[in-house]
Amino acid sequence: MKDFNIITQLVDFNETEYPNSFLINAVETIGKDKLIILIRNLLFWQKIVFTSPTMAKRGKITNLQYYLLEDDLIISDYNKLFKACIELNDFFVLKQNKIVLNEDLSIKDIYKLRKIIDEGYELELKINIGKGLK
Repeated sequence: MKDFNIITQLVDFNETEYPNSFLINAVETIGKDKLIILIRNLLFWQKIVFTSPTMAKRGKITNLQYYLLEDDLIISDYNKLFKACIELNDFFVLKQNKIVLNEDLSIKDIYKLRKIIDEGYELELKINIGKGLK
């Protein structure tokens, strides 16, 4: 049985508190600032996002099948995270330059994972519209 409390702890992790959970090893290994970024990106990958005002009740998950890592340094950081927090491997797996959901997760597990993230993780986005062309 998967411990979904791990996902709740990821959602609750923030800049102002020092973790008192399984994330302590990751803070010591990676550093808190990097860890915050890695966790935010991991949660955003599974967050339901409304990409248009016309999609009022129909959100979608971006990059549904995998989270692509394009930088060797970021791949290394996620590798360190998954080694420092082996509990995350029940949910996420690093395969070469992608993070995928653990194939042992059932459809119900995936739904529960996404529900915890969707209800608990507040997405912060900055959108720069800029000036229009004349």
